Amino acid sequence: MSEEFSLNLLGQFAVHRGEQPVELPPACQRLIALVALKRRPVHRLWVCAMLWPHAQTRRAVATLRSTMWRLRPVGADPLLDVDPQYIELAPSVSVDWHAAVDQIGQLLGDGEPAPVVDPQFVAELLPLLRAGELLDGWPEPWAASERQRYRAMRKAARDELGHGTEKQVTNCSSGSMRSLHTLHSVRKTTKDSREP
Repeated sequence: MSEEFSLNLLGQFAVHRGEQPVELPPACQRLIALVALKRRPVHRLWVCAMLWPHAQTRRAVATLRSTMWRLRPVGADPLLDVDPQYIELAPSVSVDWHAAVDQIGQLLGDGEPAPVVDPQFVAELLPLLRAGELLDGWPEPWAASERQRYRAMRKAARDELGHGTEKQVTNCSSGSMRSLHTLHSVRKTTKDSREP
């Protein structure tokens, strides 16, 4: 049985197979990051246009094929599901950014303030909020636009966690007390950062 892959897009890009880091060439990193950001199958020609915008189509397609081939020697080809036209991140790959976006969405709901804060939920969300920028330092326009969107989501989540000392906390076990302390720290930091 092969070990599961995990992909870190928050802070520094990293791929792990189980506990072992997997070193990918830069072109492979960009390919994996791009398809992970889309969260759905993407057409190969679109990938070529995003990754090699100044290359002729034939050259970009050849470069894509070569990039996908370079995943094999390091055992990273299972990261992608590929068919003749589309590429997507394999569904078994866990991605920190996916978890963060999903949990932020759950926290923010439909814009309605959540009446209850679950300490376990906060304990899982806070490390993701602190993990850093999405693809930190990557200059590619497709990365920068997603980074801006994620930055706004992250700020909204911090604001939501920083509001509402009146929110109820349910099922507070002793192991979750650190989460509550951290939640109060986030609230204080958010409040302090707003003061001139």
